[in-house]
Amino acid sequence: MSINPVEFCRELVRIPSLGGREGAAVEWAAARMDQLGFSDIEQDCYGSVTGIWQGEKPGPTLFFDCHLDVVPVTEPDLWRHPPFEAALEDGKIWGRGAADTKASLAAMLAGVASLPRTGLRGRVVLAATIHEETLTGAAVMPLIKRFKPDVFITGEPTSLNLATSQKGRVTIELRTHGRSAHTSQPELGENAVYRMIDAVQHLRDLPKQTDPLLGREVLELTEIISEPFPNGTLVPHGCRVRMIGRILPGETRQGYLERVKSGLKDIPGVEVGIARLSESCWTGVVLENEDFLPGWRNPPDDPWVRKILAALAEEGLPANVVASGCGTNASAAGVLGIPAFIYGPGDLKQAHIVDEWVSVEELEQGVGGFRAIALACLGG
Repeated sequence: MSINPVEFCRELVRIPSLGGREGAAVEWAAARMDQLGFSDIEQDCYGSVTGIWQGEKPGPTLFFDCHLDVVPVTEPDLWRHPPFEAALEDGKIWGRGAADTKASLAAMLAGVASLPRTGLRGRVVLAATIHEETLTGAAVMPLIKRFKPDVFITGEPTSLNLATSQKGRVTIELRTHGRSAHTSQPELGENAVYRMIDAVQHLRDLPKQTDPLLGREVLELTEIISEPFPNGTLVPHGCRVRMIGRILPGETRQGYLERVKSGLKDIPGVEVGIARLSESCWTGVVLENEDFLPGWRNPPDDPWVRKILAALAEEGLPANVVASGCGTNASAAGVLGIPAFIYGPGDLKQAHIVDEWVSVEELEQGVGGFRAIALACLGG
């Protein structure tokens, strides 16, 4: 079949593959792999699909990953182009998921399918995965353990720069307990929300660690709910909070929990833990994961870095090393000690916004980028 990455991307954007509803996009990816000549195309129990591009000689395994799920459409009345129409205008593809990350998958498919098998050492495993937005790393982890890659690359919008380090992610849950009373006599109770407000402020005031490339760590409040809820008459007897942390390489699960607990030592009765998240997959299987993904970085003398940057430069593409401040599936490889990278067309500023878009020029350049990366890892 003819390889048209722009049409690939537009076809994918037209499939509204929200988390838990990626089935049609998985079927599309499997069909394209089959048409392009991938072998051993398989779907796992969670609903991700993998295909293999096998070289003629033995060699390393390169794992290309790209997630199919997209975030919900917000403020639909503000969209200039319908979010799942994949309009092509002003040199851009418009729509939810265009930048994050359907352009990357389109470019990956086209780039890998253009590889010569003759002279190619090893194999490319290409995975189109599910539930990255809500359970980052969880769906790809069993695939990494199965295929045991020598190098891992996830497709995300990096403006075609090579990300060699990344902040990690953690979801912290806090609970406070008080005593219920009628709101006309609050002095007879103890309002758990007030205690929680103090706890959150203490955590906001914690000293933040910094990194020369990744910047400052983050701990941001995302959810606060009183108990009972809804509530029209009672002093709340309980309160629970979720806070999202963006953590730096070297941070451990236990070390981070201890830092958080030390910040709350002056507030009695606050329970602290790391959230365990679960989502139903489109296959009906439940995917669960403790939401702690460590940050990672590749050492500057990593031979994979040198090879990939040289190949990108030879292709006439950016040969820059950058850092990623958001969570991606690459953390799943990083925690296993596998060299990991993030690469793809589009900018993170274009993701999750009203009128999401990706540049056609950058998408087409991404085909050459993924091909150059594969040749750097598996060529002669």
